[in-house]
Amino acid sequence: MKERSLDIKIYNDQFLHDRPALLLLHGMWHGAWVWEEKFIPYLMRLDRSIVVFSLSGHGSSSSSKPFNLLRIKDYVNDLAEVADALPLAPIIVGHSMGGYILQKYLETHTPSGAVLMASVPPTGIWGGTFRVLRKYPFIFLKSVLTLHLKTIINSVSRYNYLMCSGRCPEEEVTQCLQKIDSESFLAYQDMLGLNRIHLKEIVCPFLLLGGEKDVAVSVTDLEQTERRYKAQVHLFKEMGHNLMLEPGYKSVADRITSWIAEQQL
Repeated sequence: MKERSLDIKIYNDQFLHDRPALLLLHGMWHGAWVWEEKFIPYLMRLDRSIVVFSLSGHGSSSSSKPFNLLRIKDYVNDLAEVADALPLAPIIVGHSMGGYILQKYLETHTPSGAVLMASVPPTGIWGGTFRVLRKYPFIFLKSVLTLHLKTIINSVSRYNYLMCSGRCPEEEVTQCLQKIDSESFLAYQDMLGLNRIHLKEIVCPFLLLGGEKDVAVSVTDLEQTERRYKAQVHLFKEMGHNLMLEPGYKSVADRITSWIAEQQL
């Protein structure tokens, strides 16, 4: 059996024992690199450690299982391993599928704070699935029949449609396409209902963020999360799904840092 190994990076590690680290968790198809392009360099001005890692089978992280057999529970175990190894319970930012993983983690763990960024809602990934099916029916069918979900976004136009607001330069999109992975088909099915969210409320400090132009996780999807957790989403105008890569990414980072200050975390 192959050994599982997570690629973990810590920035500003001199602050690890002073205050909760900011742990950034990526979503479908992506890896730690999605935070390292713009978001982390901007956040480095904080006197706080920043932790980033790639989930099993993503980026430079290996997996003990065949990729398509990875489940959401495997990703939750990845998150728990990284979070538990830190000296203080971290503030966790979960993006997209990472937000779904974070909600599952919160069923049994209490971090110092939780940020759901353009997160798959507790009801699952149905909304985004139907939007892809309507827009690209043959591409979606091909991805399902071949169990190769990378097919859905491995073109500039489809990546732009799902991940961006249309304002990201084409050369940046092309660079992203060179780095993306596929996604586990079983993990995707878990988000369709095989591993539902049982969390009723979030008991740690909690922030909900989303993009007004997001297609993958729409405003309607975000409203489902609002209703479940009785929280108000902070919407960023003219921004798409990958809030950490959009031209307005600094405003997203600033909202997170101001919220951390407000919560005195």
